[in-house]
Amino acid sequence: MNHDTSILVVEDSATQAELAREILEKEGYRVFHAEDAGKALKMLKERRFDIILSDIEMPGMNGYEFCRRVKDDPAAKDIPVILLTVLSDPADIITGLESGADNFVTKPFEPAYLVAWIKHHLTHLELRKAGSAQAGLEFYFAGRRHFLASDRMQILDILLSTYEVAVRKNRDLDRAQRELELLNRSLEIKVEERTRQLKLELEARGRAERDLRAATEREEMALRTLPMAFFSARPEKGGLRLDWVSEGVEKLCGYKPVEFTTAPNLWFSRIHPEDKNRVQTDLVRLAETGALNTEYRWQAAGGAYRWYLAGATVTGGRALGLWLDISERKTLELQFRQAQKMEAVGRLAGGVAHDFNNLLTAIEGYTDFLLRGLAPDDERRGDALEIKKAAEAAAALTRQLLAFSRQQVLQPRVLDCNAAIRGTQKLLKRLVGENIELALDLPEEECRIKADPGQLEQILMNLVVNARDAMPGGGGVSIKTENVELGEKQARMQLETHPGPHVMISVTDTGSGMDSGTAAHIFEPFFTTKESGKGTGLGLATVYGIVKQSRGNIYVYSEPGLGTTFKIYLPRALAEAEAAPPAAPPPPIPPRGSETILLVEDDASVRGFAKRALRGNGYTVLEAGNAEEAAALWESRAAEIGLLLTDTIMPGLDGHELYGALSLRRPGLKVIFMSGYTGAELVSARLADEKLPFLQKPFSTETLLLKVREVLDAPVAARA
Repeated sequence: MNHDTSILVVEDSATQAELAREILEKEGYRVFHAEDAGKALKMLKERRFDIILSDIEMPGMNGYEFCRRVKDDPAAKDIPVILLTVLSDPADIITGLESGADNFVTKPFEPAYLVAWIKHHLTHLELRKAGSAQAGLEFYFAGRRHFLASDRMQILDILLSTYEVAVRKNRDLDRAQRELELLNRSLEIKVEERTRQLKLELEARGRAERDLRAATEREEMALRTLPMAFFSARPEKGGLRLDWVSEGVEKLCGYKPVEFTTAPNLWFSRIHPEDKNRVQTDLVRLAETGALNTEYRWQAAGGAYRWYLAGATVTGGRALGLWLDISERKTLELQFRQAQKMEAVGRLAGGVAHDFNNLLTAIEGYTDFLLRGLAPDDERRGDALEIKKAAEAAAALTRQLLAFSRQQVLQPRVLDCNAAIRGTQKLLKRLVGENIELALDLPEEECRIKADPGQLEQILMNLVVNARDAMPGGGGVSIKTENVELGEKQARMQLETHPGPHVMISVTDTGSGMDSGTAAHIFEPFFTTKESGKGTGLGLATVYGIVKQSRGNIYVYSEPGLGTTFKIYLPRALAEAEAAPPAAPPPPIPPRGSETILLVEDDASVRGFAKRALRGNGYTVLEAGNAEEAAALWESRAAEIGLLLTDTIMPGLDGHELYGALSLRRPGLKVIFMSGYTGAELVSARLADEKLPFLQKPFSTETLLLKVREVLDAPVAARA
């Protein structure tokens, strides 16, 4: 049946027309297409169609007018006309009814829906013809008068179609709403998830920004606090033209960055004159090799010269580099070199003093023998006394050398430095004379140190005498003490100094002062700026040695014409000050003895003098030139030996090692150590800690005999 049914599709859209054709032809209908209403009217005149589908919006004649023309044509008025519309407004339905349309199908349409309505109109076509009496209907809508000539079936179909469309749209709206709700829930979930992700990202970004700010702040703080500055410059012939300097330069040298960029010659002009040629050569090398690494002195804003290291690399025609303040390192290097030099000189001085003391021991000893053999009125007695006097003066010099080389035996005790200085005030005043004012600036609190009182007095005397000689026309000397706390930085700037509590002793004069070249040598033995015969050059060397041996440090600050200040730092003692020991009574006449003494001395002249002095006073002497010979004598005559009299430093085993070996065989063995110096600090420490008897060379016959008798008569002390 469908093959006999022909349908006219009036559609200006080729796509929509083709879609309708495909749908209808699948149902077996014959389909004809007209691109516009005019062509469709012509086709109606040429043949009969069973049903017409017409778009409303078309160029020229619209669908409503086309429907009206069809319904006005007696030959075509019974053909059902279905308008294709979007039903965007209720007035569209009324307009359609006024034009005589049989139905509406909304776009986009479902194929089954369209086909169902086509079948509906084809089925009821005859029914509508049978009841085709028309009843006009006049009404007002939206302020206009309308008249419908459609029959009841037509109106019913349109209303049913409209209702069905509304229902379908409602279903579509419900479905769309459900889909929208699902989409909203999905979006909400996605939004929540994305919100969480964004929150995590923001937190991560916040942490990253905080870390970046912290890193930037640390970097800026480092750049501000570290003794360095960065710069950028353009290499020019024989120099650098700075165009950027970091802010750290102000802390480095006292000048602002802009001062370097606006005054191109500022940097080079303040290089120390002695370093300019070398820096100029390094700058020429920078242009040749692209690298710079140079050290130089530079005058900072305060006027003082400081040491700087400049390093740079040329990249892309620009020099990028840094300045580093190396003054601290240079100071330590200078102190280290000075300490090495002083250590070497000290070892030499100690060796000379040791050998010289051996000679002086023999000279003084044999001079004593000579004096004993001369009558009081013998003319030769005066010559012998002069020899003894010269030997004693030489011994005083060697003691100063030993003090410098830190190889003397000290007898330290805890004392109040202020009380000790007050005790020497009268002596010091006599040393400076009437034209020099001596002032003491001592705090009321105690400044306790552990030192040898006699050596502290020697320090003060030497420094005051040195100050006096620097002020021949008069002036002033002040002595000041202070309890100070040396921090890490201060200790680091001073070689061999440890942080902690110290006592500072300063001696300042208003004399002529000295330049840095002179100050670098003043602690060396025999170095002096005085005229020949005015000094030995050992005073300050002695001070240096005593301070170092007392675990302290001494520094000098001086400029020509501005006087000199010596500052001594000694570790502060926490224990209470010890009372001074009572003065020793005058030495008695050495009593004679009969004990056997093992004498160990590698110097033949000293050994000969000691053997003669001891035997002359009744003792039996077994002599040995070294520890090995002494050990052999001990093996054969140990039962006889009552005292070991040994040199401290000898080739092979030293005296302390020999005593240690022998005392294992006889605990409580009595011993006396002799030395022109104590050698290693370890030996000195053992002698002091164990309170072992000691004879400092050179010594006289009486001193030797008194010490021997004192030790032999002392009770035996058990050794731990």
